[in-house]
Amino acid sequence: MDANLAGLVALGALILGLFAWLRQDIRTLRGEMRSEIGGLRGELGGLHGELGGLHGELRGLRGEFGGLRREFGGLRGEFGGLRAEMNELRDRVARIEGLLEAVFMRRDLTPLPDPPAPGSPSPKSEAA
Repeated sequence: MDANLAGLVALGALILGLFAWLRQDIRTLRGEMRSEIGGLRGELGGLHGELGGLHGELRGLRGEFGGLRREFGGLRGEFGGLRAEMNELRDRVARIEGLLEAVFMRRDLTPLPDPPAPGSPSPKSEAA
């Protein structure tokens, strides 16, 4: 029985040793995990700060884009004004072309009368 008891005590000691070793290994792993988690939290805080900086830059870019949009709106208005002026000039050129065609299409090629001098009475008033 002594051999059995000695074997049982040795087995118990071995089991206790294994549990003690596992317990120490678990403590070491917990420490390493806490260290890793702390490092990751630090990196996460750094990334949060960078994200805040990028958010600020994005707000600045939005402001710049808003300014550009307003400038383009003003340019759009100026282009509209230039387009209206160009259309008016086209109409004037078309009227002048029409008048020139009328002059050149006359059947009699007698010279046109000279225009009245400034300040002189118009020919219509003399006829009346």
